[in-house]
Amino acid sequence: MLSIQNLSKMYLVNGQRTEAVQPFSMDIVPGKVYCFLGPNGAGKTTTIKMLCGLVSPTTGTITYDGKDSVENGRFLRQKLGAVLEGARNIHWRLTVRENIDYFCRLHGLAKYSDRAEKYMRMLLLEQYKDTECRYLSRGNQQKAALACTLSLNAEILLLDEPTLGLDIEIGRTIMEVINHERARQRTIIVSTHDAEFIEFATDEVVLFRKGQVTPLSSPNKIIAKYGNGDNRFSTAYLQLLSGLK
Repeated sequence: MLSIQNLSKMYLVNGQRTEAVQPFSMDIVPGKVYCFLGPNGAGKTTTIKMLCGLVSPTTGTITYDGKDSVENGRFLRQKLGAVLEGARNIHWRLTVRENIDYFCRLHGLAKYSDRAEKYMRMLLLEQYKDTECRYLSRGNQQKAALACTLSLNAEILLLDEPTLGLDIEIGRTIMEVINHERARQRTIIVSTHDAEFIEFATDEVVLFRKGQVTPLSSPNKIIAKYGNGDNRFSTAYLQLLSGLK
């Protein structure tokens, strides 16, 4: 289990302290998809970067299976797979297959070819596997970044805006793959504004607003409480935000 205790991040901006993420605690269990939801600048990406070890928290601890992420950083990094916003964790001048090889070998993996082929097939990337990523469409770059991460066979998946700017077909392909990983008991955290993804591929919603973090509930319960008779998650979310002003 991934446990977050009293986690926060503050920055100094023009000499003033800015709370990017106010202290919060929660436990994240395998086999569920947790959605980090909130307006731009609310602290979602900062939190994901703290979980990845890319940003040091101001306060708090992150533990996995009882091991602290600072004291056991290498252990936790071996358990993590992350897709950063804009597919920034792939190398543009490497092909899709070369990217997968690079990241798997970086993690010290010797046997990953079968997984690589599986995920390239699931993400409809087989015809592009020998193409340099700089020549791919944005959607295929995003899928390539996801294929690299999934090929690691990591226990924890951190996905920052995995469907941002993608067409409906590619977005649904990614959603199907994430549902497949949930069935394999992965620990999955997704930051997204995609209402369809939240409604059909998320178990728990965590609300971020002005640095405040509030674990909410399942999408269906949020729709029932805030939807005003409309069964769409997007309507319920807008109603929820309006009540927080």
